[in-house]
Amino acid sequence: MAKTTVTCVDLSDIYDYLELSYTEIDGIADRAWNDVSFGDADFTLIGNNFALNCMLDAYEHYHKNFIENKTMTPEDFTRKFWEIVGKNDYVNLEY
Repeated sequence: MAKTTVTCVDLSDIYDYLELSYTEIDGIADRAWNDVSFGDADFTLIGNNFALNCMLDAYEHYHKNFIENKTMTPEDFTRKFWEIVGKNDYVNLEY
């Protein structure tokens, strides 16, 4: 049996680092993770690029449709995301 060790960043740590408000987090969660299947595991890992795309789409959707005053541009959001998530990290949705 082969084993592979991966690294991950908890979604809650990403939210904290991005300094998102509770309403922004709720807005992202309502849209971003609809296509992700959650089980009863300790970890639900998704790829970092997929996570960023889902989060950014949900962030932009939330601010377009609910609250207009964004705290970050898409470029700022992306830059800060990559400051905490490494290029080989996965994102753990079980926070």
